[in-house]
Amino acid sequence: MSAVSTLQGRLGEFDEKRLLLLAMFVPFTLFFVLVWGVPIGYALGMSLFSDPTGAAEFAFLGNYVDVLTSELFGTALWNSIVYALSSTVLSLVLGLGLALVVNRKIKGGNALRTMMIFPYLLPTLVVIFMWTFLLDPNVGAVNQFLLDYGVIQEPLAFFSSTTWAMPAAIVASVWKYGSFAFFILLARLQAIDPNLYERARVEGASTWQAFRDITIPNLRGAILIIILVRGIWMFNKFDIIYLATRGGPLDATTTLPIMVYELAFLGSPDFGGATALAGIMFLLLAAVAVVYFWAFKPEQEVTT
Repeated sequence: MSAVSTLQGRLGEFDEKRLLLLAMFVPFTLFFVLVWGVPIGYALGMSLFSDPTGAAEFAFLGNYVDVLTSELFGTALWNSIVYALSSTVLSLVLGLGLALVVNRKIKGGNALRTMMIFPYLLPTLVVIFMWTFLLDPNVGAVNQFLLDYGVIQEPLAFFSSTTWAMPAAIVASVWKYGSFAFFILLARLQAIDPNLYERARVEGASTWQAFRDITIPNLRGAILIIILVRGIWMFNKFDIIYLATRGGPLDATTTLPIMVYELAFLGSPDFGGATALAGIMFLLLAAVAVVYFWAFKPEQEVTT
């Protein structure tokens, strides 16, 4: 009887654990399906119709073929990659440099830390107005500085030039969003055990060797998270480029989000093509995320 009672007790304990697991897992799964799965599935389903907002005609993959074979798609994809990659890497470099400076507890470090949050808090429209004024060919401070020091011979219309429009938009983006990397990296730097640097100095390691062997390995997880999150965010970014250049001049700054907007709302609206392009963007970013988690295994950073 005792063995039977013990078995029943264990089965009862097992059932309680299973019920507790289900009670925690099921609501989360339902929430994920409702908030993420249904909208994504609906959007991808809409992309299979010629006009999802009106008399829908089933087009299957026709919208995808039309978008992928359009003349603008290759340019918009390349611009999106350049914009996302450049702004992410520059934000990371700027944020890391400033975080290393502030982490040394220099005089004025607290003021610099406070100032870093201001660009992030400013509305995007204000940021664009400010950079449009700074880069203005007639009264802009940047052009005046370059002219005074002989870097250029005549003013540059940054946002109106096919050569400089994209770099100008990238600079504005880095100025606004560089603090994202700064605060993440600064928090991680302050979590590194100072004794590690002390031991490195005792053993004769140089500043560069300590940075290479202690700082970078401890920042690896934070750097990878910044690259993934900020890269995806900037790839989908619409407002900065559209407010600054409207995708011009001559499609020099037309990215995939701007192309989606143009297909949906400008000229002869093509909602089927717009939703198909949005679906392509989702699939591209999903593939990048899968490769990222497979190659870098960020979960190991958490466990270690």
